[in-house]
Amino acid sequence: MDLLLRKALADDFQEIASVHHNAWLETYSNLLPKDFLDNRSLESSIRIFKNNHCVDTVVAVVNGKIVGFCGWGNLRENIFHEELSEIQGIYLLNPFKKNKIGRRMIEFALRELRLEGNQKVGLWVLSTNKNAISFYKKIGFTDTGKFREEYLGQLVIELFFTKGL
Repeated sequence: MDLLLRKALADDFQEIASVHHNAWLETYSNLLPKDFLDNRSLESSIRIFKNNHCVDTVVAVVNGKIVGFCGWGNLRENIFHEELSEIQGIYLLNPFKKNKIGRRMIEFALRELRLEGNQKVGLWVLSTNKNAISFYKKIGFTDTGKFREEYLGQLVIELFFTKGL
């Protein structure tokens, strides 16, 4: 497998949006309500990544095609009253999982955050996403005990994990 990790370019928005949309469906099909997932659209993903110009994002490119990405930045909802940056999302298409691509993308993002002077990073993870929780723990994130609830046709709980940089 020919893997390249690089910072995303503004022109990558459509490929990133496609990964975002498809990875959501693959990852969350048994974890979130079907009606909620059925209402997600590729067009809304395209708008997100076109509007943010794909800044602070690393992409994983395999054989010339983007198959994953990881985005970072300031903590979007700082309810914790401490200086935190955030891994805002990491998505990888199923056929490319278990090849350490996710680990390499998040390590890239953590290096960038350190270079920007950040000292601590957090992320939200669905409480029922055992694979993601295991992945984050293996790379040194710890559960803070903080959580948020949202009703998406059923009650959904997200856990907040942090890691020192």
